[in-house]
Formats: sequence, structure tokens, C-alpha cells
Amino acid sequence: MEKRLREVLNILEKLNSNTDIVTKEDIDEQHENMDDFGDLTDELDQLLSSFNTVNLNDGNKVEELLFEIHRIMTTFEWNFSEISELNRKLLKGYKDKIKNQ
Repeated sequence: MEKRLREVLNILEKLNSNTDIVTKEDIDEQHENMDDFGDLTDELDQLLSSFNTVNLNDGNKVEELLFEIHRIMTTFEWNFSEISELNRKLLKGYKDKIKNQ
């Protein structure tokens, strides 16, 4: 998934280079966020592999695991929404911008 999101971001960056609809800083920030996305994927992998060793009768440990899953999932959602927002901005202005060049 990370690879595909990076591809989407690269496409958006290429389209933006023709139009400057979004700032370079916004694009750069998303590239940095993609590095975090990879770290989150690794964290989720570790969390999932540790699940088999969690005592399901230990409510505190299960709750801790669920909180971590929630944190990771909401951060994934945030990453998707940030890239989606760049896409929306380009979608909204690209056609008019290239028509006026």
C-alpha cells in the first residue's frame, strides 16, 4: 500500500509541477508523511505478531493492544485523507489551470 500511495503522490506532484495549484511545502510534507507511513506499517506488523502472546484474560494488556491498533489506524486514515485532499485540490483546479496557460 505504501508503494502505491507514493506512486499517487508522485503523480500528484508531477501534475502540480505544471500548475502550482498546491504549494511545494504541501507536497514535501506528504513525502515526509509517507516515511512515517512506512514506520506505522512496521509498528502494525509488530503489534499483530505480538497478539498471539497476549493473555486475553488480561484486560489491561488487551486494552493497550486495542489502543495501539486504534492509534495506528487513525493515523493511516489521516495519511489517506491528506493525500486525498491534495488530489481534490488538483481535481478542482487542474483543467482550468492548463486551459489558461
